[in-house]
Amino acid sequence: MIRLAFFGSPDFALPALQKLAADDRFQIVLVVTQPDKPAGRGQQKQMLPVKNAALDLWLPVLDRLPTAAELQKLDIARIVVVAYGRLLPAELTDNWECVNLHPSLLPKYRGPSPLQTALWNGDEKTGVTTLLINSEMDAGDILLQEEIPVEQNMQISQLSALCAERGAALLVETLLQDIQQIRRPQEAGAATYCRKISKDDALIIEGETPWQVHNKVRALGGFTLHKGKRVKILETRYTAAGLEIVTVQPEGKQPMAYAAFCRGYGEIAL
Repeated sequence: MIRLAFFGSPDFALPALQKLAADDRFQIVLVVTQPDKPAGRGQQKQMLPVKNAALDLWLPVLDRLPTAAELQKLDIARIVVVAYGRLLPAELTDNWECVNLHPSLLPKYRGPSPLQTALWNGDEKTGVTTLLINSEMDAGDILLQEEIPVEQNMQISQLSALCAERGAALLVETLLQDIQQIRRPQEAGAATYCRKISKDDALIIEGETPWQVHNKVRALGGFTLHKGKRVKILETRYTAAGLEIVTVQPEGKQPMAYAAFCRGYGEIAL
């Protein structure tokens, strides 16, 4: 049985946590996650998804970085990292094989938004990569990779869920390998980077083509101004006939079908 410490925070990490916890070949002896964060209108602190799931699985949870000494007492073999939210310090990466799951085909899209960037750019494929963590973001040696096709109407929620599930299986496969035998360096010269997404990135800009609008909406959720009011464009479809708006949300209103919106507000000019 391989003793693991699991580092993760959002929904994307849940399939990996659950798959490892259910596999008798592994024992998760500690789950490390980010502290509870304010959420909702009342800004009450809420547990992040990994913490909530870990408690349901009766796993010990820590919402701060453990020291090397603390982990040594737990006699762990490896550290597993899935969307933890911060870089690990050298005292951990120098003393354990720290295996990370990243949702891109590295060295493409190093950084915090690989799935959104893949959709925004209209990529026809993406993938998942397991790698060893080093001192640079997403630059460690590659272990295993799996390519995943991207359908032209796939939304970010669908792509994220698919990559999380396929990545969880790839992570299990990786952890059963002799990592030193399968590791290979990334081609640094081929590396591309993605940045943190801001709310303003979702603004639909005059002059964008229908394909560009569609990609922005499915990656980020778009918005535009219509008769002086902000309207979120929640879902579009792209077909041989061009761009079709499916669901929108007028300012201060609930989401609605675009056909119903048009009857009350008129068509949106994009």
